[in-house]
Amino acid sequence: MAIDWPRAPAPAGDVRDQLAAEEHRARVAEPPVAADAPVEVRFMRPDEAPALSRCVFRSYGATYDAEWVYQPDRVAELLELGLLRSCVGVAADGEIVGHLGLTRDWPEATVGEAGQAVVDPRYRGHHLFTTLKRFLADWARGVGLRGIYSEATAAHPYTQEANLALGAHETGLLLGYIPATVEYRDIDTARGRRQSVTLFYLKTNDGVHRPVFVPARHRELVDRIFEIGGLRGQLEQAGDGYETPDYSRLDVHVRPDHGQAIVTVQEPGADLTRTMELRLRELHDDGFACVYADLPLARPATERLGAELEELGFFFGGVFPNRRGDDDVLRLQHLHDVEADPSDVAVASDLGRELLDYVCAQRPRA
Repeated sequence: MAIDWPRAPAPAGDVRDQLAAEEHRARVAEPPVAADAPVEVRFMRPDEAPALSRCVFRSYGATYDAEWVYQPDRVAELLELGLLRSCVGVAADGEIVGHLGLTRDWPEATVGEAGQAVVDPRYRGHHLFTTLKRFLADWARGVGLRGIYSEATAAHPYTQEANLALGAHETGLLLGYIPATVEYRDIDTARGRRQSVTLFYLKTNDGVHRPVFVPARHRELVDRIFEIGGLRGQLEQAGDGYETPDYSRLDVHVRPDHGQAIVTVQEPGADLTRTMELRLRELHDDGFACVYADLPLARPATERLGAELEELGFFFGGVFPNRRGDDDVLRLQHLHDVEADPSDVAVASDLGRELLDYVCAQRPRA
């Protein structure tokens, strides 16, 4: 789930400019703490943003894959705006040693995305990630959120296994989603290839019963995803009795550092295929290797137009339940000169294996 962060001025401070690399190396070299070392799990206050940024730097150096976590002013702003809810693990001496964030598109959004998972090297192996996510899920249930998304790296199965243990289920697989420059501790990813992610959804409350219009070839798989996840979307066939506007409404969100672009189709119109063909050329010319099209599954036109986009080289990526209020989203993916080897992808369940086989079979040959 892509989020357009507020277009605020550049923050005044960045801990990468203030802390020495030796601070990270020293932290990694420290021995692990005792298994019974106490850790308080709670929500973080905006004034604790500098402590979080220091935790990220000490744990990952300057390599963490989210610029804003190094910028306390930005972290505090997101918290104050209600776009971020941060759950932290706090050691007995008051130091933040773990973090998991829940981001939302707007403060009252009924779903959020879990991310920015950080665990101090001394506390790895203590199941702190699972503890933080369970805390976040319990809060989400209590306040009425429909569910929590997450992107679990497919470079290894461990994060996927933790999600499954909490009751989350796979909803998709994005090939080559992570730039090749991202490294994983103790995992061999030095193969010069982009890495993939498995999409997960943890249902925390029931959504409403709603129609779902899926391109015919994907109906069986999407129905299975909804059934396993206990979701209330009802697959229907569009037929011929619906109207399609002449023009589509699109939003484009880009991440140049990742070579990614997400085209969100707010309203699919009769011009969608031609418009997407133009956007694809522009984005590929600008160096974006991975382009995603997000289509509203409540619109009958998605059934036909989604299939037409596959003629441009798009293929199945996954579904986002309740992505827009009570509407679901189908994500199609388009890869341009991206090498994505199935042998690089680790799965953690039968559904994960089914998704991998399906996505690889759907990807057009170059």
